[in-house]
Amino acid sequence: MSDSEDDRRESSDTASGEGEADSEAAADGPERGRIAAAAEDVRRPLPSLLRDGGRGNLRWLGAGAASSVAAQFLSNLDMFIVGLAFDAMFNGMSYDLPLVPAGWIPADPTGMLAFTVALLVGLKLVDMTFGIFAEYALFLFAQRTLHRIRVDAFDRVQRLDMGFFDTQQTGEVMSVLNNDVNSLEQFLEVGPNLGVVAVAMFASSVVYMALLNWQLALISVAVAPVLLAANVWFGARHEARNDDVREETGILNALLETNISGIQTVKAFGGERHETERVTDRSATHRTASWRAHMVGVGHQPALRMLAGVAFVATLFVGTEWAIDSRFWLFPGTITAGELVPFMYYTQQLVMPVRFLAWVTGLYKGATSSAKRILGVQRMEPPREEGRTELVDPEGRVEYEDVSFAYPGTDERVLSDIDLDVEPGETVGLVGETGAGKSTLLKLLQAYYDPGEGSVRVDGTDVREITRDSLRTSIGYVAQDPFLFTGTIRENIAYAVSEADRREASEDASSAEQDSAGRSSGRSPREDGDSRERGDPTDEDIEAAAREAGAHEFIGDLEKGYDAEVGERGVMLSGGQRQRIALARVLLADPPMFIFDEATSHVDNRTEVLIQRSLDAVTEDRTTFVVAHRLSTVRDADRIVVMDDGRIVEQGTHDELLDLDGKYADLWKVQVGAVGT
Repeated sequence: MSDSEDDRRESSDTASGEGEADSEAAADGPERGRIAAAAEDVRRPLPSLLRDGGRGNLRWLGAGAASSVAAQFLSNLDMFIVGLAFDAMFNGMSYDLPLVPAGWIPADPTGMLAFTVALLVGLKLVDMTFGIFAEYALFLFAQRTLHRIRVDAFDRVQRLDMGFFDTQQTGEVMSVLNNDVNSLEQFLEVGPNLGVVAVAMFASSVVYMALLNWQLALISVAVAPVLLAANVWFGARHEARNDDVREETGILNALLETNISGIQTVKAFGGERHETERVTDRSATHRTASWRAHMVGVGHQPALRMLAGVAFVATLFVGTEWAIDSRFWLFPGTITAGELVPFMYYTQQLVMPVRFLAWVTGLYKGATSSAKRILGVQRMEPPREEGRTELVDPEGRVEYEDVSFAYPGTDERVLSDIDLDVEPGETVGLVGETGAGKSTLLKLLQAYYDPGEGSVRVDGTDVREITRDSLRTSIGYVAQDPFLFTGTIRENIAYAVSEADRREASEDASSAEQDSAGRSSGRSPREDGDSRERGDPTDEDIEAAAREAGAHEFIGDLEKGYDAEVGERGVMLSGGQRQRIALARVLLADPPMFIFDEATSHVDNRTEVLIQRSLDAVTEDRTTFVVAHRLSTVRDADRIVVMDDGRIVEQGTHDELLDLDGKYADLWKVQVGAVGT
């Protein structure tokens, strides 16, 4: 692995997805399409996703569908009644309605008309009631199901190991969580209701036509198999094109996200035109994929309307001939004018379900492509936690035994034959040139990656056998370029109180009668004067952490103080201010072990001295790792470990290493010489 690649991995922040390859490499690399490929073997991705996501809500789908069917049959019943009424009023035929006693229907035409109007109004009211409930039930099913799918997908992404993020474009992941979920939302909000309406409209029309004249009904519905076959043919071709569009959308999103995140670098190197050209090329590829998908479906609905039109014309011709002369030479039969009018209405109704189904089919195909990608995320296997032990109040003994490691997707080792024993409470400085493997060494301690060979142990237990939550909440980590969330300074510092802490606080409260002492690390320098509940940091706790991190002074100078907004990724603050906020966040967490990865690289010398004094007090009796390029930062460490090309080449105190006159001495001479000039 080149120095530049290793440096990119080491300098990235854990919270922002460290080790992530740039978008161009990811777009062209072997991991492209990995998300969709994970669900490639699922034959029916959308039903599979809805079955899991709709658990507990399927009753609403059933109730809504039943109500929608009832509403549609009632809606189409009115023309059936009108046809019977017309024949009774104008042709003197009987006016017999199922479920209506004969004595209720007046014998005179005026009375028949009044009765028919009253009956139709009553039916419309019942139809409206069923329709409202159907909308409510189906929308409730859609939103509850979508909520579960969205949260499940996000939760799975949160639990994936760092190897996934190293090889996957951020934009593609965002495309799944945003675009694909939105596509699924469009289908769920419209598809089930419209699909049921289409089927019920078609079924009710066929039933009423058969009751009016079953021979003519056969002519009308003869085209139905052709309509369905055309629908399936267009839909199958459209699905494949939609997959291409969604993949291109993910790649384009990755390119845009990378550009916006690195806009300062783009402008610093005058790369605006180059970036525009890259986006133009990728957008053109996306446009081509979209055009191909559109052209597949452009003839879909016109073809369906044409086929339905043929059925309408044939029905009109034969029905009219029968009404005029029942001895029509081609298809002898009889039909009254009162029957023909609603019959032609129902024939027209056959067109609407086909159009609805074409629309639903388009939504379904798009949702199927999205469901495949969402399932791809959900089927990504996170590290297994079963059988792992909780790390409780660790002493802080850390052991690396014969550890070697290469990043996922590469064969080149970035760590080789690492053996290192760190005693509880020891402060260890890690130094070396860029790409030496310092940060990678500590990522193995945090279990972001598993060593390829050897083992990393905390208090004698392999980190692969420790639950990741308990391990990482036991280690306070500050990166060289820390990640701040959009929000206030107060919220960013308080983020140190993790959900694990809140659960632990709740458990402590519930067992207070049995263990009034609670759990305590026994190491906090604020412990004696601070009775803060682990799950509920006070303003005083936050301010105390900020003071220790050297952040309180500049926060006080801000107009809104701790309630000042930091902007996206902390853009409203300087690099040094972001580092101090990140330090305060870790100090508030009050962990038994610390990792400071160039944690004071962006602050001036005076601030570094002040912070260092605070850290000396905070880290006393706690195992602490300090990665530094400025050797003055680790000069007073209990031990300094010198790394070169993924190996430990020297160990000792500052004075011992100077006496050794090796790699460390060379680095020190360079820095002292640079300072001297």
